[in-house]
Amino acid sequence: MFIVDVLITNGLYAVFYDVYGNLSVLRELAIDPMAIFFSESFQIGVVIVFVLVLLQVLGLVDLAHGERNLSFHYDQLHQGKDQPSWMERYMVHTKGTLGSGMVGLLYMLRMTMRTMWSYIICLIWFKFIAILTNVLLSPVINRLMHVELMTSTHIILDPYVATYLIAGFLWGYVALHYDIDKAYNLANSTVIAIIPRLTVILGAVIFIGLALAIIMVPVTWGVVVDTLTNL
Repeated sequence: MFIVDVLITNGLYAVFYDVYGNLSVLRELAIDPMAIFFSESFQIGVVIVFVLVLLQVLGLVDLAHGERNLSFHYDQLHQGKDQPSWMERYMVHTKGTLGSGMVGLLYMLRMTMRTMWSYIICLIWFKFIAILTNVLLSPVINRLMHVELMTSTHIILDPYVATYLIAGFLWGYVALHYDIDKAYNLANSTVIAIIPRLTVILGAVIFIGLALAIIMVPVTWGVVVDTLTNL
């Protein structure tokens, strides 16, 4: 997952840099994604999405019923009222094998998709903002430091990589090498429950504030290009 994440992030960075890496000779595009990004209507959409994310994480709405369904499933398993899925049976009977590890990864992705949609949105949006910031600021920083323009300089590291790698390691280590009961207790622990929520709440507030700032100032793509080219 880490390798795929790095490849996708670097690939998107290279594509953005090829188009927007040199604003002084910016090519005319029939449809400019950055003009759309800095438009008021798009930012209003961003505000709406992250307000929903914020309400979901705070527990004020439940759009996907992910946590409820997941908790109900594990409660039913522990009470003996429901049968484990084939993935759960396979992981229990083939602990420590390569096949168990692959099935465990698929199991983790499938079981948490509806639960983690708000976290996934924050992760994807953070990556986009980080890539955009790198693309627009790297040439300016290089120019101010009098160094050659390079696509690989001043890459902003993505802190979410460390977050989901650690979470995945803990889940995989406990669930795949020990038993599902310990994974259940880990998933219900206070620390595991609070820290990701606080991270998403903070991220959603920042993204909402950034969108509102773009709307109210207002910040347009033309203003951004003029400002960065004049630095």
